[in-house]
Amino acid sequence: MAEPETGPLVSTYEKRFGEPFTTDEVYGYWLFVAGTVVAVVGMMLFLTSMGAGRTGARGIAYLFSGVGLATAFAGLVVGQSFHRTAKRLVYVGLVVCLAAMAWFLTAFPQEWALDSGTAQGVVAVYTLGLALITLSGALAPISVGQSRARKAVEEQLVDARADDEADDRRIEELEAAVAERDDQIAALESEIAESNAETAAARTEAEAASEETAAARAETASVRDDLNAAASHVNALSKSSATFDVYRDKAGKWRWRLVHRNGNIIATSGESYSSDRTARRGMRSVTRNALGAAVVWQRDEEEPEPIAEPAAEEPSARFQLYRDDNGEYRWRLRHDNGNTIAAGTRGFSSKRNAKDGVESVRSGIGPADYLEFDPAGVEVYEDAGGEFRWRLVHRNGNILGDSGEGYANRSNARRAADRFQEAAGEAAVDADSGVRFETYEDAAGDHRWRLVAANGEPIADSGEGYSSRSALTEAVDRVREYAPDADRLTMATAAIEVHEDAGGEFRWRLRHRNGTILGTSGEGYTSRSKALDAVNRVKRHAPNAPVTEEGDAADAEADGDDRGDDG
Repeated sequence: MAEPETGPLVSTYEKRFGEPFTTDEVYGYWLFVAGTVVAVVGMMLFLTSMGAGRTGARGIAYLFSGVGLATAFAGLVVGQSFHRTAKRLVYVGLVVCLAAMAWFLTAFPQEWALDSGTAQGVVAVYTLGLALITLSGALAPISVGQSRARKAVEEQLVDARADDEADDRRIEELEAAVAERDDQIAALESEIAESNAETAAARTEAEAASEETAAARAETASVRDDLNAAASHVNALSKSSATFDVYRDKAGKWRWRLVHRNGNIIATSGESYSSDRTARRGMRSVTRNALGAAVVWQRDEEEPEPIAEPAAEEPSARFQLYRDDNGEYRWRLRHDNGNTIAAGTRGFSSKRNAKDGVESVRSGIGPADYLEFDPAGVEVYEDAGGEFRWRLVHRNGNILGDSGEGYANRSNARRAADRFQEAAGEAAVDADSGVRFETYEDAAGDHRWRLVAANGEPIADSGEGYSSRSALTEAVDRVREYAPDADRLTMATAAIEVHEDAGGEFRWRLRHRNGTILGTSGEGYTSRSKALDAVNRVKRHAPNAPVTEEGDAADAEADGDDRGDDG
């Protein structure tokens, strides 16, 4: 099903009446409203011109009344979403009515008399237009039935209800299995409690026997001290400085992670879950079993990727605020040795806004995950206007294609992305029918593409123009190659992208889920591992780094801009 178009008319209709089945329903309603308003204005003009004869005001009253009546009729029929042929008949009738009113303007008032041939001709043409509109509204439902758009919507609603019923049955089965497992756990816990009671009784007897010798008493005291230390440790653990975070990964599965208040990720689930309920159950299992678990050291032969160290309580870096040559405020994170290890990508109009940008980096860099592109991924994100969109991103950071429109919720955007991935691989280029890529030149002379469905509705577009036809052809080929197998990328609040630039160097950037780039490495690195090391340095120093201010850009540059090894 194609998503209804967006715009002020559609959004106003949704707020007042709910989500429409098709855009014809919205446009039909607004045609009816506009026609009614115009007709009422014409009637009022007619009443004000009573007794004035065939004047200009009387002619405008006739014109408004005729145009408004035909438009209102057409809106009523269009809003019923009949077959495309029936709707064409409505528009033909509306055009005929408008032609009759145009003829009326040429005849009124000089040649206007009810018994004249001109007046009778105008009335006959106008009546014919109304008849065409009325005929399409009265006979179209019998002869051609509903439109394919409405049928598709109703069929999808039936399928969705069937899927919901199947999901409910599956949930009931899983809940029954969970209840049975909980009963087993309760039985085991009861056995453990009995065993602990027996152990406590045995300890009491051992303490009584230990009183016979001084050595036994010393040993008992040592055991008591150990128990007290363990109790203190347990009490300290109960006052945790971390929280569990349940989230969806890029495959749409549920995971959990334990995040310290300084932003560092302490632990993750390691595996995905089919629902947030099972993810929380796994999280609770960790809280029950982690305290007494033994430690087993295992090391793979392959060297793992660098792991960020905990955030430094006394960081060896600071954020610097300065004004550039254009008078805008900017920030950069500098190590104490003078090296810039991160920088903002844009200027801010005020110092407060620049500090807000620094705070976004502080809070987002610690828990930010890495987005993996192999070699491309489909990312669903929320834009600055609160709408959800998708885009196809290559691992070099280039946007290969996007949705071209926003959606009211994330699930609609995901469905639109799925439709794009299913259609892009087999779509022909500039075909006459079917799902196809259409290529064209925009107003600036750049070459662009858009992917349209068999009914002509847009699915995706290039998002940018290309300077030549050959560059456009290569872009379409990349989309056809990468889109079908691209992974789904998701992020919590922000994520880190490590990408290779046009010069073959590796860079990183911290990007908010709405697409805003919060900060970058500012320089390139010769390998991906060095770029990851640079990210981890920022993860260590940024959360608690202080903010200092500089007078202007010239003073900021005087501090030195050499880049080397950072602590």
